[in-house]
Amino acid sequence: MKIIKCNSLSNSRREVFCPDGGFVSERLIVADDDVGYSLTKTSIPGGRKEVWHYKNHFESCYVISGEAIISDCAGVRHNLSVGDTYILNNNDKHLFESITDVVLLCVFNPPLIGNELHDTDRSYPVAQDISPVYNVKSVGIEDVVANDYNPNSVAPPEMELLETSIWEDGYTQPVVTVYDPDACKYIVVDGFHRYLTLKNSDRIRKREKGRLPVVVLNKDVSDRMASTIRHNRARGTHNIELMSSIVSELVEMGKGDFWICKHIGMSKDELLRLKQITGVAALFDNDDFSSSWEAEYDETEEAS
Repeated sequence: MKIIKCNSLSNSRREVFCPDGGFVSERLIVADDDVGYSLTKTSIPGGRKEVWHYKNHFESCYVISGEAIISDCAGVRHNLSVGDTYILNNNDKHLFESITDVVLLCVFNPPLIGNELHDTDRSYPVAQDISPVYNVKSVGIEDVVANDYNPNSVAPPEMELLETSIWEDGYTQPVVTVYDPDACKYIVVDGFHRYLTLKNSDRIRKREKGRLPVVVLNKDVSDRMASTIRHNRARGTHNIELMSSIVSELVEMGKGDFWICKHIGMSKDELLRLKQITGVAALFDNDDFSSSWEAEYDETEEAS
Protein backbone atom coordinates (compact mmCIF):
# COMPACT_ATOMS: atom_id res chain seq x y z
CA MET A 1 0.00 0.00 0.00
CA LYS A 2 1.13 3.56 -0.75
CA ILE A 3 0.00 6.83 0.77
CA ILE A 4 0.61 10.04 -1.22
CA LYS A 5 0.46 13.27 0.77
CA CYS A 6 -0.40 16.30 -1.37
CA ASN A 7 1.89 18.55 0.67
CA SER A 8 4.81 16.24 -0.18
CA LEU A 9 4.56 17.07 -3.90
CA SER A 10 5.59 20.74 -3.60
CA ASN A 11 8.82 21.55 -5.46
CA SER A 12 9.08 17.99 -6.79
CA ARG A 13 8.90 16.62 -10.35
CA ARG A 14 5.29 15.70 -9.58
CA GLU A 15 4.23 19.35 -9.25
CA VAL A 16 3.92 20.86 -12.73
CA PHE A 17 3.20 24.51 -13.53
CA CYS A 18 1.92 25.50 -16.96
CA PRO A 19 4.36 28.17 -18.27
CA ASP A 20 1.56 30.60 -19.13
CA GLY A 21 -0.23 30.16 -15.80
CA GLY A 22 -3.02 28.03 -17.27
CA PHE A 23 -2.95 25.38 -14.55
CA VAL A 24 -1.05 23.71 -11.74
CA SER A 25 -1.01 19.92 -11.88
CA GLU A 26 -0.14 17.75 -8.89
CA ARG A 27 0.72 14.26 -10.18
CA LEU A 28 -0.54 12.07 -7.33
CA ILE A 29 -0.01 8.75 -9.13
CA VAL A 30 2.44 8.36 -12.03
CA ALA A 31 3.90 5.63 -14.23
CA ASP A 32 6.58 4.72 -11.67
CA ASP A 33 3.84 3.71 -9.23
CA ASP A 34 3.13 0.84 -11.65
CA VAL A 35 -0.66 0.63 -11.38
CA GLY A 36 -1.47 1.21 -15.06
CA TYR A 37 -2.91 4.73 -14.82
CA SER A 38 -2.04 8.14 -13.40
CA LEU A 39 -4.06 10.41 -11.12
CA THR A 40 -3.62 14.18 -11.04
CA LYS A 41 -5.15 17.07 -9.14
CA THR A 42 -5.32 20.00 -11.56
CA SER A 43 -6.12 23.57 -10.50
CA ILE A 44 -7.21 26.03 -13.20
CA PRO A 45 -7.79 29.74 -12.50
CA GLY A 46 -11.06 31.32 -13.55
CA GLY A 47 -11.39 33.01 -16.91
CA ARG A 48 -9.12 30.63 -18.82
CA LYS A 49 -9.84 29.16 -22.26
CA GLU A 50 -7.67 26.14 -22.99
CA VAL A 51 -7.68 23.87 -26.06
CA TRP A 52 -6.39 20.39 -25.22
CA HIS A 53 -6.08 17.26 -27.36
CA TYR A 54 -4.90 14.15 -25.54
CA LYS A 55 -4.41 12.07 -28.67
CA ASN A 56 -2.01 9.72 -26.85
CA HIS A 57 -4.09 9.23 -23.70
CA PHE A 58 -7.59 8.57 -22.48
CA GLU A 59 -8.62 11.03 -19.77
CA SER A 60 -11.51 11.19 -17.31
CA CYS A 61 -12.02 14.18 -15.01
CA TYR A 62 -14.11 14.70 -11.88
CA VAL A 63 -14.95 18.28 -10.87
CA ILE A 64 -13.97 18.80 -7.23
CA SER A 65 -14.81 22.50 -7.19
CA GLY A 66 -15.75 25.36 -9.49
CA GLU A 67 -17.74 25.78 -12.70
CA ALA A 68 -16.65 25.43 -16.32
CA ILE A 69 -17.81 24.79 -19.89
CA ILE A 70 -16.34 22.06 -22.10
CA SER A 71 -16.88 22.00 -25.89
CA ASP A 72 -16.00 19.40 -28.51
CA CYS A 73 -14.78 19.99 -32.08
CA ALA A 74 -18.37 20.28 -33.29
CA GLY A 75 -18.98 23.16 -30.87
CA VAL A 76 -21.34 21.21 -28.57
CA ARG A 77 -21.09 22.84 -25.13
CA HIS A 78 -21.55 21.19 -21.75
CA ASN A 79 -21.78 23.00 -18.43
CA LEU A 80 -19.69 21.48 -15.64
CA SER A 81 -20.13 21.92 -11.90
CA VAL A 82 -19.15 20.14 -8.68
CA GLY A 83 -19.66 16.38 -8.90
CA ASP A 84 -19.71 16.20 -12.71
CA THR A 85 -17.41 13.85 -14.64
CA TYR A 86 -16.36 14.14 -18.27
CA ILE A 87 -14.72 11.33 -20.22
CA LEU A 88 -12.52 11.85 -23.29
CA ASN A 89 -13.10 8.31 -24.52
CA ASN A 90 -12.30 9.15 -28.16
CA ASN A 91 -9.15 11.19 -27.49
CA ASP A 92 -11.44 14.16 -28.09
CA LYS A 93 -9.93 17.53 -28.91
CA HIS A 94 -11.79 19.97 -26.65
CA LEU A 95 -12.06 23.54 -25.40
CA PHE A 96 -12.12 23.99 -21.62
CA GLU A 97 -13.45 27.33 -20.30
CA SER A 98 -13.17 27.94 -16.56
CA ILE A 99 -15.94 30.25 -15.34
CA THR A 100 -14.55 30.24 -11.78
CA ASP A 101 -11.44 28.72 -10.27
CA VAL A 102 -11.72 24.99 -10.99
CA VAL A 103 -10.13 21.95 -9.39
CA LEU A 104 -10.23 18.63 -11.28
CA LEU A 105 -9.28 15.10 -10.31
CA CYS A 106 -7.97 13.55 -13.56
CA VAL A 107 -7.18 9.96 -14.52
CA PHE A 108 -4.88 9.27 -17.52
CA ASN A 109 -4.33 6.00 -19.34
CA PRO A 110 -1.56 5.27 -20.22
CA PRO A 111 -0.09 6.91 -17.13
CA LEU A 112 1.88 10.13 -17.17
CA ILE A 113 5.53 9.94 -16.17
CA GLY A 114 5.08 12.88 -13.83
CA ASN A 115 6.63 16.04 -15.26
CA GLU A 116 5.09 16.29 -18.75
CA LEU A 117 4.04 19.60 -20.25
CA HIS A 118 1.81 19.95 -23.29
CA ASP A 119 3.33 19.58 -26.75
CA THR A 120 2.66 22.24 -29.38
CA ASP A 121 -0.45 20.29 -30.47
CA ARG A 122 -1.77 20.51 -26.88
CA SER A 123 -1.27 16.82 -26.15
CA TYR A 124 0.97 15.02 -23.69
CA PRO A 125 3.81 13.02 -25.24
CA VAL A 126 3.81 9.24 -25.05
CA ALA A 127 6.13 7.78 -22.42
CA GLN A 128 9.26 6.59 -24.23
CA ASP A 129 10.58 4.28 -21.54
CA ILE A 130 8.11 1.45 -22.19
CA SER A 131 7.16 -0.50 -25.31
CA PRO A 132 4.23 0.79 -27.39
CA VAL A 133 2.27 -2.43 -26.75
CA TYR A 134 1.58 -1.22 -23.21
CA ASN A 135 -0.23 1.79 -24.67
CA VAL A 136 -2.93 0.11 -26.78
CA LYS A 137 -5.82 2.44 -27.60
CA SER A 138 -9.20 2.00 -29.28
CA VAL A 139 -9.62 4.13 -32.42
CA GLY A 140 -12.56 4.52 -34.80
CA ILE A 141 -11.91 2.82 -38.14
CA GLU A 142 -12.72 6.08 -39.93
CA ASP A 143 -9.69 7.66 -38.22
CA VAL A 144 -7.25 5.02 -39.53
CA VAL A 145 -5.78 5.02 -43.05
CA ALA A 146 -3.40 2.71 -44.90
CA ASN A 147 0.09 3.79 -45.83
CA ASP A 148 1.15 3.90 -49.48
CA TYR A 149 4.40 1.96 -49.15
CA ASN A 150 3.57 -1.43 -47.54
CA PRO A 151 5.38 -4.19 -49.50
CA ASN A 152 3.57 -7.04 -47.74
CA SER A 153 0.88 -9.07 -49.53
CA VAL A 154 -1.51 -11.80 -48.39
CA ALA A 155 -3.30 -14.26 -50.69
CA PRO A 156 -7.15 -14.43 -50.61
CA PRO A 157 -7.27 -17.78 -48.73
CA GLU A 158 -5.06 -16.38 -45.98
CA MET A 159 -7.23 -13.24 -45.81
CA GLU A 160 -10.29 -15.45 -45.32
CA LEU A 161 -8.46 -17.34 -42.58
CA LEU A 162 -7.51 -14.04 -40.94
CA GLU A 163 -11.15 -12.93 -40.97
CA THR A 164 -12.20 -16.25 -39.42
CA SER A 165 -9.44 -16.01 -36.81
CA ILE A 166 -10.46 -12.49 -35.77
CA TRP A 167 -14.10 -13.51 -35.70
CA GLU A 168 -13.44 -16.57 -33.53
CA ASP A 169 -10.70 -15.19 -31.26
CA GLY A 170 -11.08 -11.42 -31.47
CA TYR A 171 -8.21 -9.02 -32.06
CA THR A 172 -5.19 -10.44 -30.24
CA GLN A 173 -2.64 -8.00 -31.73
CA PRO A 174 -2.97 -4.24 -32.14
CA VAL A 175 -2.30 -2.46 -35.43
CA VAL A 176 0.93 -0.43 -35.36
CA THR A 177 0.41 3.19 -36.46
CA VAL A 178 1.84 6.68 -36.47
CA TYR A 179 -0.33 9.74 -35.91
CA ASP A 180 -0.55 12.47 -38.54
CA PRO A 181 -1.63 15.64 -36.68
CA ASP A 182 -2.31 17.55 -39.91
CA ALA A 183 -4.79 14.97 -41.18
CA CYS A 184 -5.90 13.89 -37.69
CA LYS A 185 -5.45 10.29 -38.85
CA TYR A 186 -3.59 7.20 -37.66
CA ILE A 187 -1.45 5.81 -40.51
CA VAL A 188 -0.86 2.06 -40.54
CA VAL A 189 2.78 0.98 -40.17
CA ASP A 190 2.08 -2.70 -39.56
CA GLY A 191 -1.14 -4.68 -39.42
CA PHE A 192 -2.68 -3.47 -42.68
CA HIS A 193 -4.58 -6.73 -43.17
CA ARG A 194 -5.99 -6.65 -39.63
CA TYR A 195 -7.12 -3.09 -40.40
CA LEU A 196 -8.55 -4.20 -43.76
CA THR A 197 -10.46 -7.05 -42.12
CA LEU A 198 -12.29 -4.68 -39.79
CA LYS A 199 -13.00 -2.32 -42.68
CA ASN A 200 -14.40 -5.04 -44.98
CA SER A 201 -16.03 -7.54 -42.61
CA ASP A 202 -19.53 -6.41 -41.61
CA ARG A 203 -19.83 -8.91 -38.77
CA ILE A 204 -16.49 -8.02 -37.22
CA ARG A 205 -16.99 -4.28 -37.64
CA LYS A 206 -20.40 -4.57 -35.96
CA ARG A 207 -19.06 -6.62 -33.07
CA GLU A 208 -16.10 -4.29 -32.55
CA LYS A 209 -18.40 -1.27 -32.82
CA GLY A 210 -16.23 0.06 -35.64
CA ARG A 211 -13.15 0.42 -33.45
CA LEU A 212 -9.62 -0.88 -33.98
CA PRO A 213 -6.94 -1.56 -31.33
CA VAL A 214 -3.78 0.39 -32.23
CA VAL A 215 -0.43 1.38 -30.80
CA VAL A 216 1.27 4.59 -31.87
CA LEU A 217 4.94 5.07 -32.82
CA ASN A 218 6.65 8.45 -32.87
CA LYS A 219 8.60 8.29 -36.14
CA ASP A 220 9.25 10.32 -39.28
CA VAL A 221 8.38 8.97 -42.72
CA SER A 222 11.70 7.21 -43.43
CA ASP A 223 11.66 5.48 -40.06
CA ARG A 224 8.02 4.49 -40.63
CA MET A 225 9.03 2.74 -43.85
CA ALA A 226 11.87 0.97 -42.08
CA SER A 227 9.50 -0.12 -39.31
CA THR A 228 7.03 -1.53 -41.84
CA ILE A 229 9.71 -3.54 -43.62
CA ARG A 230 11.19 -4.83 -40.35
CA HIS A 231 7.78 -6.08 -39.24
CA ASN A 232 7.15 -7.77 -42.59
CA ARG A 233 10.59 -9.35 -42.96
CA ALA A 234 10.48 -10.70 -39.41
CA ARG A 235 7.50 -12.91 -40.14
CA GLY A 236 6.74 -13.41 -43.82
CA THR A 237 7.01 -12.50 -47.48
CA HIS A 238 6.81 -9.12 -49.12
CA ASN A 239 6.49 -7.66 -52.58
CA ILE A 240 9.91 -7.16 -54.21
CA GLU A 241 8.71 -4.41 -56.55
CA LEU A 242 7.34 -2.36 -53.67
CA MET A 243 10.49 -3.03 -51.64
CA SER A 244 12.53 -1.64 -54.53
CA SER A 245 10.30 1.41 -54.66
CA ILE A 246 10.84 2.02 -50.94
CA VAL A 247 14.62 1.75 -51.36
CA SER A 248 14.35 4.34 -54.13
CA GLU A 249 12.39 6.70 -51.85
CA LEU A 250 14.85 6.27 -48.99
CA VAL A 251 17.78 7.07 -51.28
CA GLU A 252 15.97 10.17 -52.55
CA MET A 253 15.54 11.23 -48.90
CA GLY A 254 19.33 11.13 -48.56
CA LYS A 255 19.59 7.87 -46.64
CA GLY A 256 22.90 6.11 -47.29
CA ASP A 257 23.44 2.42 -47.90
CA PHE A 258 24.69 1.80 -44.38
CA TRP A 259 21.53 3.40 -42.93
CA ILE A 260 19.25 1.34 -45.17
CA CYS A 261 21.03 -1.94 -44.38
CA LYS A 262 21.03 -1.27 -40.64
CA HIS A 263 17.45 -0.10 -40.26
CA ILE A 264 15.81 -2.54 -42.68
CA GLY A 265 17.95 -5.57 -41.86
CA MET A 266 19.24 -5.99 -45.41
CA SER A 267 22.55 -7.31 -46.70
CA LYS A 268 24.80 -5.37 -49.08
CA ASP A 269 24.08 -7.80 -51.91
CA GLU A 270 20.32 -7.67 -51.36
CA LEU A 271 20.32 -3.88 -51.40
CA LEU A 272 22.38 -3.90 -54.59
CA ARG A 273 19.88 -6.26 -56.27
CA LEU A 274 16.94 -4.07 -55.26
CA LYS A 275 18.69 -1.01 -56.67
CA GLN A 276 19.33 -2.88 -59.91
CA ILE A 277 15.66 -3.91 -60.12
CA THR A 278 14.58 -0.28 -60.23
CA GLY A 279 16.76 0.39 -63.28
CA VAL A 280 17.38 3.93 -62.03
CA ALA A 281 21.06 4.83 -62.28
CA ALA A 282 20.63 7.75 -59.88
CA LEU A 283 20.25 5.30 -57.00
CA PHE A 284 23.94 4.49 -57.27
CA ASP A 285 25.05 8.11 -56.94
CA ASN A 286 24.90 7.86 -53.16
CA ASP A 287 26.76 4.54 -53.01
CA ASP A 288 28.79 4.44 -49.80
CA PHE A 289 30.02 0.84 -49.97
CA SER A 290 33.63 0.12 -50.82
CA SER A 291 34.78 -3.12 -52.41
CA SER A 292 36.11 -4.22 -49.03
CA TRP A 293 33.04 -3.19 -47.02
CA GLU A 294 31.77 -5.75 -44.51
CA ALA A 295 28.36 -5.86 -42.83
CA GLU A 296 29.18 -3.57 -39.95
CA TYR A 297 27.35 -0.32 -39.34
CA ASP A 298 29.32 2.92 -39.53
CA GLU A 299 28.00 5.20 -36.76
CA THR A 300 28.75 8.27 -38.86
CA GLU A 301 25.93 7.17 -41.15
CA GLU A 302 23.33 7.87 -38.45
CA ALA A 303 23.34 11.52 -39.51
CA SER A 304 22.75 10.73 -43.18
